[in-house]
Amino acid sequence: MVSSSLRVSAHPSSSFPRAEARRLLREELEKIADENSVLRPEWEPLLDSKCVVGAVLVLEELFPFKIPPDRAVRKGGYNSVDEAIDDMLGRIEKIWAERNNQKVRK
Repeated sequence: MVSSSLRVSAHPSSSFPRAEARRLLREELEKIADENSVLRPEWEPLLDSKCVVGAVLVLEELFPFKIPPDRAVRKGGYNSVDEAIDDMLGRIEKIWAERNNQKVRK
């Protein structure tokens, strides 16, 4: 009988886990947006940068290193969930590439 097991490597993966990171961020950011939309004045961003910093924590299991929130989140916040995801994924991918000495795709 052949058994297979899931192994998590301590070595960095050769490709950035974009799809999984996008899915996890979307779930977390939509929760934050729903909670903040009731109390937010019209002139403030939908996703305040202070609230979004916590969303970085949902990605911890995807990466063998800690993501510095001050580098992953734009100061001032975001006007939409999609804007936040696009910006944050770009920033996190740059951090990932630096740690893996790879070029970031544009």
